[in-house]
Amino acid sequence: MRRSLPLLVVILLLPLWLRASPALDAEFPWIETARVFLIDGYEPPFMPKLDFNARELAETMAAMHANTLRITTMGKYALIQGVRFTPDPDLGERDILAEAIAECKRRGIRVVPYVSTGHKLAWPMVTRDHPEYAQRTKPGGGPARSHMFVGEDQGTVCWNTPYRQAYLDMVRHIVRDYDIDGIYFDTWRTGYFWPGHAVCYCDGCRNGFRKATGLELPWHEHDAEYTPEDLRVIDRYHAWQQENLVDLVHDVRKLVKSYKNIPLIYNINNPLKITQEDPRIYQSMDAFLYERGSSMLERAEGVSLAKAEGMGIWPYVGEYNNWPRVINNALDYQQQIFATAMFGGGTILAQPWGYVHHAENRKFVEYPFRILQQHETDFGGFHNYPYVAVLYENNDPKIPAEKGWWWKTDQRSSSEGAFAACLYGHVQVSSIHERLLDEPEKLRNYRVLYLAGAAHLSPSRIANIKEFVRNGGGLVVSYTSSLYDEAGNRQKRFGLEELIHAAPIDPAGSLAEIIANYHSITGGPYDLYLADHTHPSPHSLTQLWSFQPVRVLNGGRVSMDVVTGDGLRPILPGVIVSSYGKGRVVYCASALEGLFLQNNDSVLGDQIKKLIAEAAATPAPYEVEGPAALIANLTQNGDSLMLHLTNWTGDKLERNGSKTYYLAPVENVRLRIRIPRGKRVRAVRLSVETPYKKAQTASALELTFARIEAYQGVRVDLE
Repeated sequence: MRRSLPLLVVILLLPLWLRASPALDAEFPWIETARVFLIDGYEPPFMPKLDFNARELAETMAAMHANTLRITTMGKYALIQGVRFTPDPDLGERDILAEAIAECKRRGIRVVPYVSTGHKLAWPMVTRDHPEYAQRTKPGGGPARSHMFVGEDQGTVCWNTPYRQAYLDMVRHIVRDYDIDGIYFDTWRTGYFWPGHAVCYCDGCRNGFRKATGLELPWHEHDAEYTPEDLRVIDRYHAWQQENLVDLVHDVRKLVKSYKNIPLIYNINNPLKITQEDPRIYQSMDAFLYERGSSMLERAEGVSLAKAEGMGIWPYVGEYNNWPRVINNALDYQQQIFATAMFGGGTILAQPWGYVHHAENRKFVEYPFRILQQHETDFGGFHNYPYVAVLYENNDPKIPAEKGWWWKTDQRSSSEGAFAACLYGHVQVSSIHERLLDEPEKLRNYRVLYLAGAAHLSPSRIANIKEFVRNGGGLVVSYTSSLYDEAGNRQKRFGLEELIHAAPIDPAGSLAEIIANYHSITGGPYDLYLADHTHPSPHSLTQLWSFQPVRVLNGGRVSMDVVTGDGLRPILPGVIVSSYGKGRVVYCASALEGLFLQNNDSVLGDQIKKLIAEAAATPAPYEVEGPAALIANLTQNGDSLMLHLTNWTGDKLERNGSKTYYLAPVENVRLRIRIPRGKRVRAVRLSVETPYKKAQTASALELTFARIEAYQGVRVDLE
């Protein structure tokens, strides 16, 4: 599908959109402490037959320490009264939202309604009751038909029909007439579930597009019949649709805020979509929802990315299922909840209706929810402590990737690997979007900026990075970062050359022969390695992996060489260290990060930590002596620090959908929390009571735990 905002428009207007974004976390702090039950309208208890009991649901939520309900108002059919959508055949005079509010509010549970947004609707609704809402997949045709979960088939709708006004009237009714605490929308997408070229041939689309552009929408029976000009017209149509959608989103925000100052939340699906989304849409919302969370690493990275954007985030915990007897939701659920909360996300439990009548697996949610409830003030209002900022990268098809025997090198694996090395190495880390490079005042909060796989950087962003380093920031750059232009063309010089003091070379002669005859993947004498420049030793070698041959420029100091395994002969600079203004810069010629992500070699992880320490030049905010499976994150609220520790020894392979029934405790854990200059410790409090030893100096607080089970939080109040 071709949907994209014209790039020039995005570039020109982006600073304006960013300045206009609301102060989200400060305005709605309850979002980050929400413990949410998600009840959709596409599965039981609404499909295939309405079997919903609000009292039973609210009682279950209270017993499991949930504090927020995200309840459907329309799935395949409408589930509330007073809207211009066909009611559920079993609804009668009932109003599901009103029932949920009545039962939840008396138990102190917030209610956030789900509003079906451009989503498919029941086939009878869009073909019999309201055919005027339907997408037309061809001139004179009807909507696209498909099945989803249980119950009836569904058909697609179009915003350029009376559906748009019916939708706005429904939003107005919900916000004005119900006691709600927020409102949740599905994905804001121009052609949700539209097949093929994603074109609608309704009167609104054909006439509106013709009026706006003077063009006719092409249609052919077979894809091969579309000409290049036809496809260009369809691209224009998608751009026109996008502008209409942005106008709608702005109208919806104004409408909601005219009645209640509540947060608008929407489904951005996953962290990758943040990098692809029209910023005018998500800057009109107050929080994201992620539908999926694969590994604990990706969960931490994705929550961190949203929080660095200043957005609230609710990532799903669990999967699409309703039956705990069949899908044994186990300790993976428990640890997902702790990991989400420790990085600042609210936790939303996907499809928890099965817990209402099947209590045997409630404990995996009830326990972490109880801990979060008891210590809610240790989560709300806290933000992730800024230390290392890893630039989040997605693969650009214009930039070549490399594959070895078992592993690969690309932008996504490099940036994720840098984040992984920090997380597993207990280095305080945040994932940041590239837009933060446009905001020097936010970037300067971090101690180190890490660019792994950042193939292209615009001149303005390079200027901001220079300012960051000049003023004392640390910079780590690896492999081919800044070596490509926007079109994906490899350049003769690094865009960051002035900072990294390295220049790419094309090996020739004997050097080219050596590189051709040696590998960098097997770990033997015919491999290439990184070795200390001053004291090379077989005991301190680091795998080289994919690398960029470079020469050092004036002002740079080689700290590690690329060497041969036999004899440790240096052939190229491997790591170059330099200064720029008040800051330090470290360039590594190898893509170590992606290899670490894929083979989890501690030698690689330790080397990445050394690169960061060299660039930081200041002590880390904390140290953790414990296994990589004990992941840590430090948050701060004024003079209070909160160090979270979540244990994930149970599922080392992190296979999607796998269940874990035993969590090995972590023993003999030592923490060292640095006390800021001019401050002293007023109080120390644990989230989970357990024996520990405490020692303190003027600059650090040291805690030793004989045993940490699932989770531990250490709150340090300073004065």
